[in-house]
Amino acid sequence: MGKIHRWGMVIAFIVIIASAYFGIKTIFIEDKSASVPSMVGLPLVDAVEALQKEGLLAKVDQVDSPEKADTVISQSLPAGEKVSKGKVVMVRVSKGGSIMPVPDVRGLKFEEGVKRLSEAGLKVDKIIRVTDKLKPAGSIIAQNPAAPQQVAANCMVNLLVSTGSTAGGAFVSVPDLKGQGVDVVTQILDQIGLTVGSTTETPSSEVHAGMVVATNPKSGANVPAGALVNLVVARALKSGELSSETPPADDQDPKRAAAVRTVVVKNTEPSDIPTKLTEKPEAKPANEPVKEEVKNEAVLVPAPAAVKPVPAVPAVPQKTAKLRYQVPPLTKPLALKIELTDDTGTKVIKDVMANGSEYISMNVPHTGQATIVIYLGGDFVWQDRFN
Repeated sequence: MGKIHRWGMVIAFIVIIASAYFGIKTIFIEDKSASVPSMVGLPLVDAVEALQKEGLLAKVDQVDSPEKADTVISQSLPAGEKVSKGKVVMVRVSKGGSIMPVPDVRGLKFEEGVKRLSEAGLKVDKIIRVTDKLKPAGSIIAQNPAAPQQVAANCMVNLLVSTGSTAGGAFVSVPDLKGQGVDVVTQILDQIGLTVGSTTETPSSEVHAGMVVATNPKSGANVPAGALVNLVVARALKSGELSSETPPADDQDPKRAAAVRTVVVKNTEPSDIPTKLTEKPEAKPANEPVKEEVKNEAVLVPAPAAVKPVPAVPAVPQKTAKLRYQVPPLTKPLALKIELTDDTGTKVIKDVMANGSEYISMNVPHTGQATIVIYLGGDFVWQDRFN
C-alpha cells in the first residue's frame, strides 16, 4: 500500500513538471515558424487567404480612402517578419468612395460656413460657442478638421463659434481711419469686431475724394464689440465751395484767429425799402478825399478758460495665466502652435514640433481678459479663458 502511494506521488510530480515545461514553452518560447505575407494592394479575400496559408489570423479594419473598396491599404506587421502561428495581423482596407479637402470656413458667419461645408459634402457635428471680444457674434473662430485636410464625404466637422462680448465685457478702441478708403476701413473695422454704420459726404480739400475724413465715435474711443461706426467721407469741392473742415489751431494765422475770436454778431432792425428814386447826391470832386467817420468800438474778449490738468491714465497691470497642457499620444511629432489673445491683440507664444505625451507648462503674462488657443497639427484642440 505504501509502495503504491509512493509511485502515485512520483507520477503526479512528473505530470506537474511536464505541464510547467509546456506552459513555459508556449508562453515564453514562441515557435516563430510563420512569415507575414505582403498584402498591401491585394483584395481583402486574397489577403486573408495568404494569412491562412501561413497559419495566421486576420483582423479587418475599414478606413476612408480613395482606393477601390476592399483593397488592403496597410498591415500592422511588416512583410517577411517571423511570428508564431496563430498570431493576429491587423489589416486595414478601403471603404471606397471619394475624399475631398475641407474648406476653410474660419471668419465666416455661422450660417454661411455651414452652407459652404454642406456644399462640399460635409456635415457639422459639434458646435462650441465661446465669448470672444475680437470676433463678431456668430462668426466661426476655428474648425476641426482644419483646411485643407483631405477627408471622406459626409465627414463630420466641429466648429468653434463666437458669441461676441459679454454684458459689460470687453471694449474695442476705434482706430484712426482718416485718409483711408471706405473698403479698407470696412475691412479694418470687421477685423476688430466693429461694423460700418452710416456714411455721409462732406466737401474737403485736405484729403482726396472717397477717403474717410472723420468717424463717429472718434478715433481712440472705447466702444462695445459689434458697435456701429459712422463714417464721414470726403468729396471734391464744387465751384466756389469752401471746405467744411476747420484747420488745426497750429496752422491758423494768429491775426486771423484773433479776428475770428473778436467777431460780434449784432441784430439789425429791418429797414424800409424806398419805392421812389431819390435825388442823387452832389458829386464831389475826384481829387477831394472822402472823409469817413470811424467809430472805435471796444469788443470784450472773454478770457480763455483755465485748462484743467488731464489725470494720468493708470497703467493696466499685467496678469499671469498658468497654462498646463499634455500632448496626446502621437505616432510622430506634430506642429504645436499656441496663440494668446488679450487687450493688446493676438500673438503666437509657442510654435514648435511636439512629441506624443509631451507636457507643456507655461506662465503667460497678459493684459486684461485673455484667451489661449492650442492647435496641434493645424487642428484646433484646446481653448481656455483667463480673467
